[in-house]
Amino acid sequence: MNFIKEYILPALAILLVAAILMFGYQFLADASWAEGIRASAASTPPEVGPAPTNISEFLTAFATSTVRMIILIGLPFAITSAVLKRTQKQK
Repeated sequence: MNFIKEYILPALAILLVAAILMFGYQFLADASWAEGIRASAASTPPEVGPAPTNISEFLTAFATSTVRMIILIGLPFAITSAVLKRTQKQK
């Protein structure tokens, strides 16, 4: 009984909530404002720049994206790690 209480019931609850959300989203997808959004999104081209033409442009783009990822992923990780280390030492 403990297995059902700890694993099966929470999984069923999550599935039930997901089913209710999907059912509700179907009504939103059929709304007139959703059709307008889909039409405007289809007419807007994606913002993709030109492909690099030589190796230096490729390496520059690669280095720029690497630095962005380090900033966007590494910086929050470093901050979170520092906060966790300080809070665990205080206990």
